[in-house]
Amino acid sequence: MVIIQNLNKSFQHVQALQNVTLAVRQGELCGLLGPNGAGKSTLFKIVMGLLAPEAGEISIAGEQIHFGEVEYKRRIGFAPESPILYDYLTGREFLNFIAAAKRLAREARADDIAKWLEFFDLAPKADELILEYSHGMRRKISLCAAMLGKPDILLLDEATNGLDPESSYRLKEYLREFCGKGGTVLFSSHIIETIEHLCDRIIILHQGRVLRELRREAWESFRQQGSSLEKEFMKLVAEGANMLS
Repeated sequence: MVIIQNLNKSFQHVQALQNVTLAVRQGELCGLLGPNGAGKSTLFKIVMGLLAPEAGEISIAGEQIHFGEVEYKRRIGFAPESPILYDYLTGREFLNFIAAAKRLAREARADDIAKWLEFFDLAPKADELILEYSHGMRRKISLCAAMLGKPDILLLDEATNGLDPESSYRLKEYLREFCGKGGTVLFSSHIIETIEHLCDRIIILHQGRVLRELRREAWESFRQQGSSLEKEFMKLVAEGANMLS
């Protein structure tokens, strides 16, 4: 379970996150939906200790975490929107490096790496330099790295961007299975259709603030009333912008 309470972060004069409070429960596939610049990536980076918050608390599996701690990160698989990769390593070398950083048992590394390379159709390119990878392949190797070590929690930031349809479908099916077995996923996107079809619950983030939380029953009722999640989202964003203007 991931609990975030009253999280704040600013960059110079821009308030990137303002009193953000949310919770993602065990077994839940939760979507973080918002336009570009809403604060989604900033939120992920703070949870992963890549940015320090100015205020607020974060708890992972019931334990409060603090900036600079690393032990909790071994429970989390994180795929950032803009992956940080080592271009002059091969895909396999990069995954071995990540596996070592996660302290995976040496005897288990090769099988785990092979499993995810096969899952994302990267096995034929595993021994080529990442420098030569396409945008989609770079996304896939980042996702492979996130999956290594059987994490309990997945934080996926715009994870389907650049994926081919088959890989995107396979990833979404895996995430449903993962949550069905007790895993926890926070999945961000600015693409409404992706979130709508994948997630159990949606948190709408706009200009660094949580505007609303919706469960699947809510957006299904929108359709019954002749509306849609897209229309309701646009209304919420417009109302949120007016409140902040």
